[in-house]
Amino acid sequence: MPEDLPALEPDRPDSAVEQRVEDLIAHTIDTQVLAEMVERQAPPDAANTLERLDEDDAVGVLAVMNDQAAADALVEMEPHLAAVILEDLVDASHGGDLANMISLLAPDDAVGLLRQLNPDKREPIFSALAHELSISLRDLIGYEPDTAAGIMTTRYVALPADGTIGEATSVVRSSEIHDDLQYLPVVDEGGCLVGLVAMRDLLVHPDSLELCEVTGRSVKAVRAEVDDEDVAREFRRHDYTMMPVIDGDDRLLGVVTVDDVLDLIQSEQTEDVQRSVGAGAGESVYSDLSEKIRGRLPWLFISSLLMVPASIVVLQFDGLIEQVAFLAVLMPMVAALAGNAGHQSLAVTLRGLALDEVHGERIGSLLLREVCTGLLSGALIGMLLFGIVFLLSLVVEGASWWVGLVMAIALVFSMGIGSLTGTAVPLILRRIGADPAQGSCIVLIMITDAVAFSLLLGLAWLGYAWISP
Repeated sequence: MPEDLPALEPDRPDSAVEQRVEDLIAHTIDTQVLAEMVERQAPPDAANTLERLDEDDAVGVLAVMNDQAAADALVEMEPHLAAVILEDLVDASHGGDLANMISLLAPDDAVGLLRQLNPDKREPIFSALAHELSISLRDLIGYEPDTAAGIMTTRYVALPADGTIGEATSVVRSSEIHDDLQYLPVVDEGGCLVGLVAMRDLLVHPDSLELCEVTGRSVKAVRAEVDDEDVAREFRRHDYTMMPVIDGDDRLLGVVTVDDVLDLIQSEQTEDVQRSVGAGAGESVYSDLSEKIRGRLPWLFISSLLMVPASIVVLQFDGLIEQVAFLAVLMPMVAALAGNAGHQSLAVTLRGLALDEVHGERIGSLLLREVCTGLLSGALIGMLLFGIVFLLSLVVEGASWWVGLVMAIALVFSMGIGSLTGTAVPLILRRIGADPAQGSCIVLIMITDAVAFSLLLGLAWLGYAWISP
């Protein structure tokens, strides 16, 4: 250990642990000492520390860490970095250690890690796991990741329908129960879901009472194949803390808990933002070069083709731009304002679609409201900019008041059309069964640029023909 690093007392506060970690990273890394310090960090902080290390150092630290601490840190790490480290652990013949870590995790967290690995890399881990756990995780990983079954956990407590309150209470006392759970599923002898029982009922009723007497028969369960976004929507709408997942025969397969849904919502939000601008949905800052190229390049090609109409519009008026050079100054401004108006409408519409707030019966009024918003915004900004151009025309050669008036009129209609487009594009994409967020920004920019240039240059051509002798 380097001599200039202070020794850490066992009762020092957490801030001392963080400082010690910083000191170790700043100096030559002592793997054993750093591993001991990372074990003492909270899992998110431990993950952050591992992400800062070189790949080999991170693998070395994980290899000597306590299995539980290492597993908890891996779950919190950025997925792409975690995938690289997992593969390195397998390649370094640490598959058995990794299997021990996996066995300590909740099944949904374990599957989340295993999905980061190529199928051939998973086999050494499955082989090292207990047979029953291996089968369970193989079944879970077989579900599509974007379904209810793909995000559920099989580590749950189900109570027998033919038991008593006392027997149910004994089951709860001997089991690990999620802190946020207010209800537990009740199943019959065949494993079919028959209802839910409130934790409160287990506390206030006598032990001799039959469990079926307090079991609620109205159950909001979800089929295994239901899209995970629909599951998240139900959680948001009804403030659920848990939803049972069942198969076609009503057999209980697992449960989705609120923490799984919170992770899902965060992931979906970032994916929608990336898809809207044509980036790969699963791309992160740590994705490798090939993944970044695969996710971005197709949409960049599409974007280059969609910009052709706007370029053709400008080309048609090259003579006018040569005569009235001030138009070249105003063109980017009009296009940018129309695009910004469209992006504002797009953001609001995508949010409404994500929250299931957009209903078919009200689409007409929604479009009208957005158009009016764009027109009014364009009128107000157009008057302001016209005033600025008018003042410039008094002192700047080439700036003309009539060009400012043309710009103001073009702004009104281009911002109105931009707002309409920003709302209509995701609605149309959803109507045809496509992802409303996928590339919507690129389509919006193509339309608003072409419209803005056409209106500004077209109106300027008419104005120039009228003013010129």
